[in-house]
Amino acid sequence: MASAKWNGAVVADSDDIEHVEGNAYFPVSAINMAALRENPGYGTTFCHWKGHADYFDVVVDGEVLEAAAWRYKEPYGQAENIRDHVAFWRGVEVEGGPEGPGYVEPTPSLRDGKSGWEALCWLLRHPPKQELSVADVKENTDIPEEGIRYLWKVKDVQRYATRYRWTLEDRDGAIVLVQADGDPVTID
Repeated sequence: MASAKWNGAVVADSDDIEHVEGNAYFPVSAINMAALRENPGYGTTFCHWKGHADYFDVVVDGEVLEAAAWRYKEPYGQAENIRDHVAFWRGVEVEGGPEGPGYVEPTPSLRDGKSGWEALCWLLRHPPKQELSVADVKENTDIPEEGIRYLWKVKDVQRYATRYRWTLEDRDGAIVLVQADGDPVTID
C-alpha cells in the first residue's frame, strides 16, 4: 500500500498506483479531496509526452503547501495510464511506492501530430542535432520563420530551452537554435 502524507495527515493511499517517471500517481478515488484545493494561479506546466498538468495546494489543519500535487486531466495517448490520477511533490512524503523510474517516455518519442509551441518543446527534448535552422524547426514543428521568436517566449518553451540548454541566436538575420553540451539542468 502506497500513501502520500503531509503535516501528519494521509492525503492519499492505494495499492493501485501508476508509477511514472519516479512518481506515484494515485487514483482520484484514493485521494482525500478535502486536503486538495485547486490552484489555478500557479498555472499549468507542459510535458511533451504527457500533456498539460494542473496544480493543487495540499491543505492540512489550515496549513497550505502550495502546488504540491498535480494532475493531467487530458493526458496524451502515450500517458493515458495517468488519466484520473494525482501525483505529489514539494514535501509530500510518498511511502510504500515502487522504486526506480517506472514507466517513462516511450522510445522513440513521438511528435504525435503536435504543432506550434508544443511541438517545439518536443523538438528541444528530441533534437536531430545540436544546431537547428529555421528549416529544421519548420520541418519538425510546422512553425514558420516569423513565428519562432514569438513562440520562443512561451513559458513552457523557455522551461524546455533552459532544461535542455538551448539558446536562440541571430546570425546575420537568420535564426538558429543552438544547444550547449552537458546534461539536462534540473529546474522546478
